[in-house]
Amino acid sequence: MSYIETSPIQHSTILRIYSEKDQIVVDPEYQRNGGVWTPEKKQLLIDSILNNYDIPKMYFHQFDRKERQATGKSYSIIDGKQRIETIWAFIENKFCLSDDFEYQDDITIRLSGLSYDDISKEYPKIKIKFDSFVLPIIGVQTDDLDLIEDMFSRLNEAVPLNSAEKRNAFGGDMVTEIRKISKHAFFTTKVKFSNNRYQHYEAAARLLLVEVSNIESDKIFDTKKVYLDSMVKKYRTGHTATIELVSGIVTHYLDAMDQCFTFNDSLLRAQGNIVVYYLLFKWAEDNNTTITRSRLFAFTELVKTNRELAETNYESADFDLLEYDRLTQQGTNDASNIRERLRVLTDHI
Repeated sequence: MSYIETSPIQHSTILRIYSEKDQIVVDPEYQRNGGVWTPEKKQLLIDSILNNYDIPKMYFHQFDRKERQATGKSYSIIDGKQRIETIWAFIENKFCLSDDFEYQDDITIRLSGLSYDDISKEYPKIKIKFDSFVLPIIGVQTDDLDLIEDMFSRLNEAVPLNSAEKRNAFGGDMVTEIRKISKHAFFTTKVKFSNNRYQHYEAAARLLLVEVSNIESDKIFDTKKVYLDSMVKKYRTGHTATIELVSGIVTHYLDAMDQCFTFNDSLLRAQGNIVVYYLLFKWAEDNNTTITRSRLFAFTELVKTNRELAETNYESADFDLLEYDRLTQQGTNDASNIRERLRVLTDHI
């Protein structure tokens, strides 16, 4: 039977944890991405440490001996990535204390606006105090990674995880495949939207759902959260052949899309277009038609021109293009919306 145990990590001072930085995996697959804290929030954390306030607990997965030998790592961060990365960034002089910082132990000492190096040179005792601050890190030992992913999800229930982040924490075979598809060159080099909150995961999951729904019922499902979650749960284990099949199909069409679009393409600035473009490339192959970026760009310009025409002469505007324009602004995950936008696209291309 699987187990999970927790206990405080002893002697977890800031200096010790920083010295072991190369032994810590900060981005295990169940984690959310970093880099979303504001400068003010980072400064507040360092303020709290220097003024000896309690900070929230952090949770580290402690690797067993076999895992340490295989990976060269000792821990992975379950919860607390933003806090750890903020502390490391301060030590590496990537930001300074706020201009209104007040050192409460002695308000005559002016630390406002200083960096870690500044404090080291001017106030070495305060630097030692900072380095010696004991981080409240809880070690987690388990023989089942799914329990770690479940724990991460539960710990963040009080934090507004988005749908893609929650789904990523489910674990299982389909989640693994979503992660794999999201690393395709189309997502890493061609789409314009970032992956800071797993937007690439979300788009990849929708494409896999397109093929799953095609196999299950020969029609397009809504690509909404409830259907994406259902797919991940249904195909968590025991469906390797189906997952490999749909992944192969998705990869085939992403290869074609990757050849069509340019780096950081403005045509791919919104997630809502990805499924429609994907289905367009499927339609093109079935109908022996070549999709080029110039044709897609011309269509986009036509939609824009038609919108401007409708503002002054509605009767002369193309209704289909107006409808396409409207549908791109609302309900882009509805199956009916996807089908109608695809119809308009194929009619014009």
